[in-house]
Amino acid sequence: MKSKKSFRKPALNQLISRGAVGSVLVMASLLTVQEAQARDGVLVSSSDHFDVIFSGQVNRALLLADDGNETTLLHVDNNNSSSRIRFIAESKNEGPLTAGALYEAEFPIKNSASISQEEVNRDDTDAFNARHAEVFFGHEGLGKVWLGQGQTATDGVSQRDLSGTMNAGFSYVSLVGGGIRFRDAATGELSNTSFGNVSDNLDGFSRETRLRYDSPEFSNWQLRASLINDGAFDASAFYSSRISDYRVVAAVGYGNARQLKDSSEYDDQLSGSVSLRHNTGWNYTFAGGIATAASNGRDNTSFFYNKLGYRSSLFPGVGGTALSVDWNQTRNEDRNNDVSDTFGVQMAQEVDVINTEVYATLRNTSLDRDGSEFDDIWIAMVGARIDF
Repeated sequence: MKSKKSFRKPALNQLISRGAVGSVLVMASLLTVQEAQARDGVLVSSSDHFDVIFSGQVNRALLLADDGNETTLLHVDNNNSSSRIRFIAESKNEGPLTAGALYEAEFPIKNSASISQEEVNRDDTDAFNARHAEVFFGHEGLGKVWLGQGQTATDGVSQRDLSGTMNAGFSYVSLVGGGIRFRDAATGELSNTSFGNVSDNLDGFSRETRLRYDSPEFSNWQLRASLINDGAFDASAFYSSRISDYRVVAAVGYGNARQLKDSSEYDDQLSGSVSLRHNTGWNYTFAGGIATAASNGRDNTSFFYNKLGYRSSLFPGVGGTALSVDWNQTRNEDRNNDVSDTFGVQMAQEVDVINTEVYATLRNTSLDRDGSEFDDIWIAMVGARIDF
């Protein structure tokens, strides 16, 4: 799978490698100087002015990939919601002003988004990336400012989803099996094109080192804007409310990356999503977007995504159950006139007593390319995520 675009990849990628575990332990010890013990999820801090919360998750799965000729079993970290740990420090003071810091790192060992059928034993145990390393300052009436490595204003605009099955699959379909390469139907040889090369959800600029502002919420809306390295910028609007018997969330965002000609594949990007869930449990999600290619001769990249789902309690006393079917189509992501279609079904089951979610997904993806013919790729995955 081709490497993610500059805005789709943490700017501090590989900030922590072999020394990651030691660094985290040092940080934990500094934050827990007094007794280093948890109290209702809050760590004892060396400062009386801050509450420090430690949390995280481990998300492991088995992935089965069939490229039309061979079937490969892979042990993966599910990049729909990667394994990670985080520390959040927030001021205790009363009044309108708040301040704090967030550090979060992920460790997607055998990343489901990039591992391929030829890399079963690839050693990526030092794949330990910084997702967040930032400070924030807030005011009840003025909003919040974030400084450092973290979510840009458009991160998440294409991923508003009330289905309850996001851990199994959502609009960024190639986060599961993205490294699996298509097989040439005529020769039977593996091509250099992977599932992740041709599929996307144009979800803004992901996480970057940036200055970001979030407005206070008004009439169920919140506005966000961020200034990224070298003058790139983005802005978005997020919506969340209840309308009659429906829960509704939506977002739309625009980003301009023209200042990063050497590292960004797009000049301008516009994308968004909306998701509705009825009181009966039925839900529907739509996402779409378009991006202007930075290089001459490239057509605009575009995608759309549909998901129909149902949430219920099929197993009383166990936890909520979510089921869904979805379809993503991406055009011109790798080459002009490429059309990639991905269809899938998902299931997620909460097990409340052990704070665990088990899930399963099955996907079929195809690629229509001028002058070439490829076998479809089938991907199945089952796994579990434990939150702590």
